[in-house]
This record gives sequence, C-alpha cells and structure tokens, in this order.
Amino acid sequence: MDPRHLRLGRRRIWMLSGVCFLVLGPIGFSLGGWIPLVVLAVALLVATSVSHWRAPKWLAPAVAKGQRESRQDVATFCVVIAVSGYAQPAALPSASSRDLAALRLEAHRAAADDDLAEELRGLAADALGAADHAHAEDTPAAWRAARAGSERLAHAAQEGNPYVRQLLIQWVEGNPAADH
Repeated sequence: MDPRHLRLGRRRIWMLSGVCFLVLGPIGFSLGGWIPLVVLAVALLVATSVSHWRAPKWLAPAVAKGQRESRQDVATFCVVIAVSGYAQPAALPSASSRDLAALRLEAHRAAADDDLAEELRGLAADALGAADHAHAEDTPAAWRAARAGSERLAHAAQEGNPYVRQLLIQWVEGNPAADH
C-alpha cells in the first residue's frame, strides 16, 4: 500500500478522535467534572492508538478497491474515446493509411484492456467491427452503423458512472470535431 494513503488514513483517525473529544469532553465535564473528562481522554487515546497501528490491515482493501475502480474508469473513458474516433470518417481527405492504422490499433488496444467490464468489451468489439466495415465500404449507411455502435458504447459506459459521464461531456464540449 502506498504510504501516502496510510498517512492520510491515520491522520483522519486522529482528527476524528479529536473531534470526538471536543464534542464529548464538555458534556462529560458538565455531567461529572474532571473524572469523566480524564476517562474519556484516556479511552479515546487508547482506541485511537490501536486504530492507528491496525490501520494498514483494514485500510488496504479499501485502497485497493478504489484503485481498481479508478483503473476501470480510465479504461472505460479511453475505450469510448478511441472507438468513437475510429468510428468516424477521416476529417481530412489526406489522412494517411498509417494514421488510420495507428488509430485502429489504439482502438483495438483500448477495447482489449483487462480493466474493462465484459459488457463494454463486447459493445466495443461490435462497434469496432462496424467501424472496420465502414472503413472498408466507405458508404453513408456503413458510417451511420459505425457511429450508432460507438454511441451505444458511450451510453453504456456512462450508465451508473457519473465520473465517466462527466469526462465524456467535457471531452465532447472541448472537442472541435464535435461541432461538425
């Protein structure tokens, strides 16, 4: 586990203990004087110390889960962008076959990412198949089918994932090709 995450977790443990003392301390003092206040301080100190030293054991699974979800979000965003870019006709007629091959390779690489959900992987494969067909035929109907496949992928990617949804919205708003 990254020491930064452990430091942050331990810092939050101590801050929570301090807040508990600030809230419960005056109540204990008003109800019984110094004895309940000292008992509360010792109990919070012991509990916080134990939590401090046991933090790596219970914090590691939460950090690993967060990192896994972050990798999934990045993989989802990348596959949507790559497949959407490949599923469109070239903006310039002078686009080289080398650029097209690099774009195709990147789209296929993003679709094969291990962190990508199985459903999205299937939708990406369908969209890439339609895009390959559109690049081979170069007809309006084929391009509409390719674009529809990439739109299905984009909609499935943002369902239940507000982070990816926000990234996609920002990408579309900042993409000059989206205006055409």
